[in-house]
Amino acid sequence: MAAAATAAAACYFVFWRTKPSAQRRRVVFVASTAAQKLGAAERALGGETAGFECPSLVSDQPVGFDETLRGAKNRLASLLGQLGEAPEVDLVVSIESGLIKSLVGEEETWIDVAVVLVRDMSTGAESVATSAGVRVPTEYVGTWAEAGGEGTVGDVIAEELGGDKHDPHGALTKGAFARSALLEHAIRVAASTMRVPTADPGGPSDD
Repeated sequence: MAAAATAAAACYFVFWRTKPSAQRRRVVFVASTAAQKLGAAERALGGETAGFECPSLVSDQPVGFDETLRGAKNRLASLLGQLGEAPEVDLVVSIESGLIKSLVGEEETWIDVAVVLVRDMSTGAESVATSAGVRVPTEYVGTWAEAGGEGTVGDVIAEELGGDKHDPHGALTKGAFARSALLEHAIRVAASTMRVPTADPGGPSDD
């Protein structure tokens, strides 16, 4: 898979190098082949967008912010490893969705959020943002847990409410907010808050 991704990146490079520089568009690689993620990245960042299969190395249904962020970071690391020294890549995007639990007294609340990482390949600037959270009824989480936690809560929602199991947000918001729209906004937020890494103040100086 890594070899295939590297070869694909090389093919993209050959294609883009044949374009006059004035016509070259921004190049965005996404650490996923999911349609919602690719569409969101293309609308948020513009340019040529391509997706690559990158494992999250976390559970199919991440629970908690830490596991969700770890999944996004793992996808990003996988993509960077596949690309190697592939030139002409401007931005890379990694996204992982998960459930965040809040317990106030005896009231249990579950919120679905996506963690988004955007990295500028020319400067090394990187940022993280989250999508707007969508509340998931506790009964759907309970059904998923009682079934052994296999698959995702999105599978349960699709069975109960219909729609796409990869986009339960549309069903939960009665069509008002599709997953892709929420991801697009999160990517825009992440891209607008990127910062170039600063030198380690404790490290050696250039003097």
